[in-house]
This record gives sequence, C-alpha cells and structure tokens, in this order.
Amino acid sequence: MKCPNCKNGKMFPAIPHKGFPVNGLICSICEGTGELPNNIDYNPDEGKLMKGERFRSGRTLKEESIRLNIDASILSEMERGYFRK
Repeated sequence: MKCPNCKNGKMFPAIPHKGFPVNGLICSICEGTGELPNNIDYNPDEGKLMKGERFRSGRTLKEESIRLNIDASILSEMERGYFRK
C-alpha cells in the first residue's frame, strides 16, 4: 500500500518556508520508501476515535502519552491511524 503520510517517501510543508529542506524530509512512517511497511496497520477511523476521546477528556497529547506510558510521537501516529504491530 502506498504510504498515505507522504509523497513518495518525502514530506513537504503546506507552505514552503526558509530553512525547510527543498527536497523534503524523509517520512517517519515509511522511512522514505513511499510504501506502508508490513509492521503498520493503517486505520484512520480508529485514530480519529482515539483523538476524539482524548479531546473529550480534556487531556493534551503529552498528558495522554504519559497516562498511557508511551512516547508522544507514537501516540500522534496512532491518532493519525498508524498502528505498529
């Protein structure tokens, strides 16, 4: 499956700005391959549910990651629908 997080393994800002690499950043999900790795399940609906529950509880991403004892970057991935196996 093509990685829904990037464009051919690279990420670009919505608005180009000084200091951002012209060639983009390597995608942290597919690690620059452009293909979703086998060790990741993509379920954006589940991620939206998780984020909605966190918002309703009034917790920040950092607070929720501490509560769940996981890194905030992993929680962010999960809330965007990327679940590592």
